[in-house]
Amino acid sequence: MSTCGVAEIPLDAASADRIARLFAADQKQIEAAMRRAVNKLGRWVRSTALTEGARDSGVQRKVLADRVRLTLGKNKRGVQVWFGLWPVPLRLLKPKQTATGVTAGPVDRRHAFIVTGRDGQRDVYRRSGDSAYPIFKQYHSVDDEIRRVLEVDVFPRLDAQFAKFFEQELRWEVSKAR
Repeated sequence: MSTCGVAEIPLDAASADRIARLFAADQKQIEAAMRRAVNKLGRWVRSTALTEGARDSGVQRKVLADRVRLTLGKNKRGVQVWFGLWPVPLRLLKPKQTATGVTAGPVDRRHAFIVTGRDGQRDVYRRSGDSAYPIFKQYHSVDDEIRRVLEVDVFPRLDAQFAKFFEQELRWEVSKAR
């Protein structure tokens, strides 16, 4: 099982050159617009993946937000988005004890129980067999939902979003010079 996923966002240079020729921009304006468009695209990928991933997995957006990092490429013409795909502890999903076990967000664990530790933190555990021990902390896997969101909702729209952001930023750069 993978603990993280890295999405390299490829940028379509042909569409960027076509848009730059439309606005008759110089190289400095193109570089500035490209840098800002790449940053916007990275933030868009992060936001879209978090929103859609939270909807599909049933896990709150703020829980997933700690698992996403953006890194600007060395040449500032690419962005890397890192997703932590390790399982979410059920304690982060507002667990509630029920008669049959524990319900936490979209997860229902039969025969599970909530334990409050010495630090006051509540964790969800479940016995592995009929004996009292061992007990195991309970988690909810989100990696399949996040991968599906990236493949279905984010990656197909990358080129169109980049072209939109690049055009916006280049239009701003050219109007600023006038």
